[in-house]
Amino acid sequence: MSDEPRRRTEGSGGRRSLRRELSAGFRRAIGLTALGTLLPGAGLTRTRSRAWGWGLLVVFLASVVAVAYLILTRGPTRVGLVIASNTRYLLAVTIVLAIGGFIWCASIIATAVQSRPRRLDRARTRSLAIFTTVMVVLIGGASYKGAEFALIGRDTVDVIFKDSSLRPGQGAHVAEGEDPWADTPRVNILLLGSDAGVGRDGTRTDSMIVASTDTKTGRTVLISLPRNLQRVPLPETSKLRERWPSGTYGVPSCPRQERDANDQCMLNAIWSEVDQFREENPDAFPDDDVPGRSETRDVIGEILGLKIDHTVVVDLEGFSQLVNAMGGVTINVKLGGYDGRTPIPYGARNGDGSYAHYFDTPGPMRMNGYQALWYARSRAADDDYNRMSRQRCVVQAVVGQVSPTAMLAKYAEIAQIARENIYTDIPAANLPAFVELVERIQKSGKFVSVGIDPSHGIHPGNPDYEQIRALVAKAITPPEPKPSGPSAEPGPSEPESPSSPTRTPTPSPDTTTSPAEVDACA
Repeated sequence: MSDEPRRRTEGSGGRRSLRRELSAGFRRAIGLTALGTLLPGAGLTRTRSRAWGWGLLVVFLASVVAVAYLILTRGPTRVGLVIASNTRYLLAVTIVLAIGGFIWCASIIATAVQSRPRRLDRARTRSLAIFTTVMVVLIGGASYKGAEFALIGRDTVDVIFKDSSLRPGQGAHVAEGEDPWADTPRVNILLLGSDAGVGRDGTRTDSMIVASTDTKTGRTVLISLPRNLQRVPLPETSKLRERWPSGTYGVPSCPRQERDANDQCMLNAIWSEVDQFREENPDAFPDDDVPGRSETRDVIGEILGLKIDHTVVVDLEGFSQLVNAMGGVTINVKLGGYDGRTPIPYGARNGDGSYAHYFDTPGPMRMNGYQALWYARSRAADDDYNRMSRQRCVVQAVVGQVSPTAMLAKYAEIAQIARENIYTDIPAANLPAFVELVERIQKSGKFVSVGIDPSHGIHPGNPDYEQIRALVAKAITPPEPKPSGPSAEPGPSEPESPSSPTRTPTPSPDTTTSPAEVDACA
């Protein structure tokens, strides 16, 4: 064979070998870049920067092992809440995600550059560049969103928990160790639904429920107070005693009635009454930014004979948004109302003046936030006492169905709602303990419903507060354990609950076949 054909053959074989080499190099570069995206530094371990690659990979894997150990030993929900409730941890997470994300993206780019064959053609060079850009965007975007969520969380904790109104000796005691409630047998939390709408005189708390929980068993008593309760006792420390030295709000006279004959001195006016007192006496509450809220808490504690540990105030619109954020809530609709068939008016009236009823069918119903709000709020079809029953059932459904893990997945949305619509004096450091308490409540599933209403001889115009305290004390008393053995006679597992039946022939959410019924909402 002459030299010319041989050179042609060798040249053709050399080009095929080069193409195979470049194709293999391109695939290797793509693979190492992808590996570096999955595990930071892993791609660099196969380049001339292998020392940096191994260092980055070891740090990443050690961090993963440490996080996995915390999750396995303490649980994902508790770890997440410990981080989410601590501003220092959230700031650290923000910094780690920002710096770590930048280093990770830089390692991806370095892997692509150092693993790219030198003689790679333009088309495959562009393909490698596009692939690398996509990988950097994925990691950079995830790091950015994570850092953004951490900053949102830090801002939320600062807003909600920045200035606790608790004075020394107030608040539930949370212990160190495995059981945060080892030294606290019972926790009482006041839930206030606030509606300071346009045209309203100050803040009105039309929904007032105390959740009293046995920390060992999770058994919870929901006590709702009627908004129109009168002659309420004022605590010894109340500034309102300067106006009512008798220690009873509205006795001997109620100035509010001079402005409006129907505006009597009722429980839900305490907040606005204190606000008015503060306007007239600016130095009366030097250490309390919202004295109306504190006074409402103290008065309710005086009424029930309970020490209120913490207060949660939820704007009504915020409640609706929270229910939507948790994906809705299933509530067992029970017919109330004086006509015996229509529980709640929903929406506008019909042309003939009747209500366009929505909750006409009894039984479980999946409600969105707007529906749950109106199911708990409306009383146009019946009265305050039926509404109080529905409110307790809605609170029970929300507490029983909320998933802390699912709520963490919507952290940014929940944080936004909380900042705008929720106040609480629960310290941020105690949030993990309260999440554990909610889990105990859900595991127990035991709710006792207490209604303060005329069916128990309690008339809001002139209530017997000793009788109210006796009802509450009876309800929160733990039930006697069931006798064991074949000779044991069957009996109710709960004491007689002062759960209030309706005052109409139609069963309401609190109407039960037996006064020992525990869950009147089921």
